[in-house]
Amino acid sequence: MKLKNDSTDLELFDYVNELRKQGMFLFVEDKKLKYRIKKELYNEEVINEIKVNKEDLLRYLSKAQENTLELSSLQLAYMAGQVDGEFLNKVNAHYYIEFEKQNLNIANLEKNINLMIRKNDILRLILLSDGRGIILEKVPEYKVFKYQYNSKEDRYKMRKILSHMKYNIETWPMFKFVVGKKINGGNKNDVLHISFDCSILDAWSAGNMIYKLFALYEGEKISFSDVSYKDYVMNLRIYKELAFNKRLLDEAEKYWNKMIKTLPKAPNLRTKMPINDLEEYNFKRKEYRFSKEQTDNLIHYSKLRGVTLSAILITIYMKVLSDLIETDELTITTTLFGKLPVVKNADELLGEFTNIGLISYKDEYKSILESIKKTQKQIFKLLEYRCFDGINIINKARQENGINKLFPIVVTCMIGESYSNCKNGFHEICSLSQTPQVYLDHHIRMIDDSIVITFDYIDELLYEEDIIWMVGKYIDVSNEICSNF
Repeated sequence: MKLKNDSTDLELFDYVNELRKQGMFLFVEDKKLKYRIKKELYNEEVINEIKVNKEDLLRYLSKAQENTLELSSLQLAYMAGQVDGEFLNKVNAHYYIEFEKQNLNIANLEKNINLMIRKNDILRLILLSDGRGIILEKVPEYKVFKYQYNSKEDRYKMRKILSHMKYNIETWPMFKFVVGKKINGGNKNDVLHISFDCSILDAWSAGNMIYKLFALYEGEKISFSDVSYKDYVMNLRIYKELAFNKRLLDEAEKYWNKMIKTLPKAPNLRTKMPINDLEEYNFKRKEYRFSKEQTDNLIHYSKLRGVTLSAILITIYMKVLSDLIETDELTITTTLFGKLPVVKNADELLGEFTNIGLISYKDEYKSILESIKKTQKQIFKLLEYRCFDGINIINKARQENGINKLFPIVVTCMIGESYSNCKNGFHEICSLSQTPQVYLDHHIRMIDDSIVITFDYIDELLYEEDIIWMVGKYIDVSNEICSNF
């Protein structure tokens, strides 16, 4: 490839990467641009091109050293989950969401997407094959892809492609915005498809990004964080070295070493075929929205009994799983909002901050309230020790005799965040998540003051009737809880 004048960091990254693949390594030493190459690979034309672009390459490589950062254990796990030899490795950690909007102004949308990219360095992150990441300072202007549609079928084709996107490492961007324009007909709604790799944005950050983007689209003023994701990563390492946190991490280590010995196995759901026989697959979603009355009843119950709404709903999920597979005990994976107060204005910062943990259920109590209280204690411990790396918990559990190697069933509860189905005229139509080494992911959200539960599952592996049964049972247990107080 050839470099042009005023190349962006992305073009320089691709150029240096291509040379590396060909056996030529560029680096900076004593503030000078150097290269290393085997004699038989020497190419005069390439050397001359490097000399012509020396200043740009020197600037880029000097900054690249400063802008390279360590990835989190979860980001590395997302990458590792896609390598050959791992089960359920055909997808990346990915989220898709779709909105409708009347007469969507693509130029306005594009302008504000680029503003978000400039203001949030995580949106300029490239994942490197060596397990690190690099933040690019200067990237090309992002262009929104657009298409025209006549029918729902045209939209569904695009949805099918984008809802199962797979982003490769060492490429940018790790997201995609696509607008479908209605050609004719009474319904003038345009459609906005958003796809992104979860390695750059966790669920909370994604919601924040979309909220800010739509606010900017409508001309509202919003605040951005004064610090970068790179600053956060650097400060997090320092934060964990503080004496107080070292003691907390030691406590967490002892807690989990003890807990792992008594954790039940992960549930074994009925499958259409052995997991290892599954080659190509797609995720599907089942959704249920609680009525305002049902939601208010659950909130009233939580206040009356002194338990959190999250603990109630996660317990219901685990009870439903235990009833489905007829077991008295099980363990599932739960995701946590893992952002720590290591920088100022951390709430405004976008990035991947997720931590994970294990949570268990044992049907050994006379009332479901006791089970809920048990769940709540586990959640509080996870939050207390949230600076402890959850990947270590999973690894410990896998090494312990008698524990299943796999934990493919997940719950993500975002009940503390309030969402709206319609944001600045953008109406949410559908969404879907997928994660490597996961075949069932349960999401709990509060949307427009109503609880919304979703089940993302591998269609080719799990039986649809089992998922439908789980949704029905979930509702029954919820109603039963509210009828007994």
